[in-house]
Formats: sequence, C-alpha cells, structure tokens
Amino acid sequence: MNLEQALLVIGNAHDNELPVAALDVAKTNWSAFYAELEQIIDQFVADDSSLTDEQNAVLFFGTLLLAELKYSPALSKCLQLFSCSDSFLTPIEGVFGDAITELTSTLFYNVANGNTQALSDYIVAGHQAMYGKASAMEAVFAQYEVGTIDKAELSEHITLWLAAFLALPSSISSFLMSALADSCIEYQLDDLKSQFIGLCDKDVFDEYRFKQDEVKAWQSLDGRKLIESGIIQTEFNLVDTLNSWAEGDGSDDEVFDNPSIDSLSSDNLSNDDLDVFDSLMGEGGLLSNILYDENTILENSVPVSSLATAGRNDLCPCGSNKKYKKCCLQ
Repeated sequence: MNLEQALLVIGNAHDNELPVAALDVAKTNWSAFYAELEQIIDQFVADDSSLTDEQNAVLFFGTLLLAELKYSPALSKCLQLFSCSDSFLTPIEGVFGDAITELTSTLFYNVANGNTQALSDYIVAGHQAMYGKASAMEAVFAQYEVGTIDKAELSEHITLWLAAFLALPSSISSFLMSALADSCIEYQLDDLKSQFIGLCDKDVFDEYRFKQDEVKAWQSLDGRKLIESGIIQTEFNLVDTLNSWAEGDGSDDEVFDNPSIDSLSSDNLSNDDLDVFDSLMGEGGLLSNILYDENTILENSVPVSSLATAGRNDLCPCGSNKKYKKCCLQ
C-alpha cells in the first residue's frame, strides 16, 4: 500500500474498522503524510465547514498520530486547529467527538515537548476553545508533575490565567476557573488557597464543573495526578486507545459503535419483529410521536433546575456508581 492508497483507506474508515495498516503506512511515510495533514488543518482553520467526510477522517486520525509520534514541529498547527469554539455540535466537535475532552490534553502534552509557554499563551488568548484551554492547562500541570517546570514557574502561569479569566467574565471563563481550582487542589498548591477562596463570593466558578463549596473545602480526596492516573498518556498509542474505546474498556465510552436511527427502520427487522415494530411506531404507538411531536417532548422533559448536581469528586447523579468526573462530566 502506498501513501495515496493509505489516505483513501483512512478517509473511508467507518464504524469499528480501524485503518491499522494505512496508519502504519502514514507513519512510515511521515513527512509526506504530514504535508497532507497540514494542508487539511489549514483548510479547516480557514473554513471549518469546507472539509469532506474523507478529509475529516484524515484530520481525526492524523492529528492523533501527532500525539503518538510526539511530533513537536506541529505544535503551532495544533494550537491553531483547537482555537475555535469546541462545545457540543461545533464543527471541531463533529470531527473529534469524545477525543475533544479525552485526548486533547495528551496531544498538547506530547506535542508541546515541555514548551509550557506556548501552551500558556494559548490559554490566555481570546479564542473560545473552552475544552482546548482546559486541556492545555492539564498539559502544563502534567509538565509540573514530571518536573519539567517547578512550582514557581507553574504559579507564574496560573497568575496569568487567573488574570485573563477574571478580565473577561463568561461561562467559558467560569468553566476554566473551576477546572483550574480543581487542578490546584489536586496538586496541593496550598499557597493559592486563600486567593481561590477569596473568589468564592464573586460568582466566578462553574457549579457543574467544580462547585464553589469544593473550592472552599480545598481538599484533595484522591490525590489524582494526570499522568499517574493515565488521564494524560505520555506513551500514547492511537490504535490501542481507539480499540479500547470501541470495546468499552469497562466503561460506556463506545465511540466506534454508534448505530444510526436508520437501524430502527422496518427494513432491518425480521418478520417476527414487524408486529412489535408496528405497534410501537404506528399511529397511537408508544414511539409514534416521541421523536417529532414537540408537545410530547415538552410534556416529558425535566427542567434543568430540577436535575441533581454533583461535584467533580461526588458520585455521579446518573446512578453509575462512578465519580462524576469519570462519568457524565466527561
């Protein structure tokens, strides 16, 4: 398989079929492959709606290969790529899905190769990449964890981040303030305790990300460290990671096994199931209007204000018996 063929295979990867052989070809011909990837990144940055499905697939796999290969020359491109709004249903979330929250910190850590200043500049920049900035903060904390920077350097970065978040109050800034407070507590940066607690009366924290009461308590419950716990993978393997996602890996994160609504059509049912299907989807059936009837949706909706809330270290209110940070917060 040559590189051109590999690009076609990667671009047409579907469902659980990872393009393992094609990715090996991409790594073997890395210079040429990266040139193609760089062009796609530039195109996405210029117009995030202009890529074909095939280009989106190459962007997804290629960007994560940067983390596996620790390709530091791509740092500036990565930071450009992840400098756009990355919340649910944004174009970049459409490309990377769960990897936005699960793997971007690993990408930034491995590609930055100790360049915490570039990550810090990205964090204080004026773009709207909420999860990207949170991931960059984690990558800097991980550099502190391994001793690349010392406590004094980390504190300098944190001071700049706090000033930036407080200067432009927003829901994004509140999310980042809570994420930062969480990390400072987990890494036992007690010198900053009074400063964060002093902000608790200013409504600057995101109660869904990390509660104000948790900031006031200032207690690390499990001593979570990013590299130690595997949240950031210093020896990242793309295929192994995606295979573990597809298999569930003991969790509910199955990103390569997402059946579409088409699988509910009568064409995909056996004759024995047709009567059941008709009774559910036909007129008056239990599911006949659940997808399309606005009144039905409104009548069966639960107000957001009535939903249970949880701190990052609390049990998830969904009933999974996992901590919130390991479940629905992700």
